[in-house]
Amino acid sequence: YDVVLTIDLAIQYIAENALDAAFVQHNAKGASLVVVDVSSGEILALVNRPTYDPNRPQAFSEGMRRNRAVCDFFEPGSVFKVVTAAAALQENKFQENDRIFCENGTYRVASHLLHDHRPYGWLTFAEVIQNSSNIGVTKVAQKLGLETVYNYAKLFGFGSLTDIQFSGETPGMLKPLHSYSKTSIGAVPIGQEVAVTALQLAGAISVVANGGVYCKPYIIKEITDAHQETIKEYRSQCLRRVISLDTSQRLSKILAGVVDSGTGKLARSELYAFAGKTGTAQKVDLNGGYSHSSFFATFIGFAPVEHPRIAIAVVFDEPHPSYYGGVVAAPVFKAVAEETLKYIEVKEKINNFSTNLAKVDSE
Repeated sequence: YDVVLTIDLAIQYIAENALDAAFVQHNAKGASLVVVDVSSGEILALVNRPTYDPNRPQAFSEGMRRNRAVCDFFEPGSVFKVVTAAAALQENKFQENDRIFCENGTYRVASHLLHDHRPYGWLTFAEVIQNSSNIGVTKVAQKLGLETVYNYAKLFGFGSLTDIQFSGETPGMLKPLHSYSKTSIGAVPIGQEVAVTALQLAGAISVVANGGVYCKPYIIKEITDAHQETIKEYRSQCLRRVISLDTSQRLSKILAGVVDSGTGKLARSELYAFAGKTGTAQKVDLNGGYSHSSFFATFIGFAPVEHPRIAIAVVFDEPHPSYYGGVVAAPVFKAVAEETLKYIEVKEKINNFSTNLAKVDSE
């Protein structure tokens, strides 16, 4: 039998080229990129680096053969703030223009001192997300309660297998509520004390792009026999509503502001309107603390903003010397999104032309 994938060869090519160049440029230990059709959950491209020659798998280490996008889990950092923001809007705890005092960069949560990457005073709720203020998001979470943030994380697909048709998938880590401490309210909402996969991130940002509905990611389209007859067909499964259409539209505008004027400016395009969120997460070191030299750099987003077609998750493991998600991962998102949308537009024009030509011939 033949396995027919959802992968689009052209989009896969675009994604591999963009990730290859950045992987070398930023001296990364590893990287993953996932492109998803937001309305169906079809995976259009999936790339991991480093990679291997499938004709000679024995010549490469297990680390190079590993499907990082589904097997590797990591603390997501600030991209997880999308979950907290969605919960706050959906639960009607905050409006976009509500003002939050960000304590000029230092805020105590129980026994822990929380810091922002730069000191902020008063910010609106939208600006807290767009500038990625840890303190602002923590104050949002304190009003929500950790249980609410946890429940929305589950709804967005974190802590659970996607059941993608790959072996070795990990559910990541979303501990039971009773396992968290007094400082967790300043950690979980900003993407610490939780662990995710690149595939989960792609699925989660697709929720915002898809009007608030979670569609299960899948990569096998059908199985056919030697005569091209379909033996088994796989269909899109949109499993649950996570947030309302109104909340998804409001959050989309906030995430468009991340790209237009916030931490994701290097993802901004002159051709299309993009929305997304940056993330920079310290890696956990062998002693259980946080490393000051090893990071994950991420960017998740969708395009175009008004009528989203694709969602993309970009993850870099230990890039250096640059390690910020907005510097390392955002430009890769931009390159892949621009070229993919151009390709989709051309493909649809060709398909429409062929359909019209067929109509004329039949008449």
